[in-house]
Amino acid sequence: MVANRLREILKREKVTAYRLSKDLGIDESQLSKFLGGKVNISLRKLEQIADYLGYDIQLVKPNPSRKGA
Repeated sequence: MVANRLREILKREKVTAYRLSKDLGIDESQLSKFLGGKVNISLRKLEQIADYLGYDIQLVKPNPSRKGA
């Protein structure tokens, strides 16, 4: 879910995953795996990415019908 949203933002902002990894010093293969939904990324790294792109991270309470899902 977060990876999908980040892919959309990267496309909209015309920033490649390669550029993001180089500018922020994030391992390119880890970023690729995250964007592919294979691994998680730390909140700290996600915050770095959001700052770089000029976005804020919002925590949103899930829909109550999904509780425990």
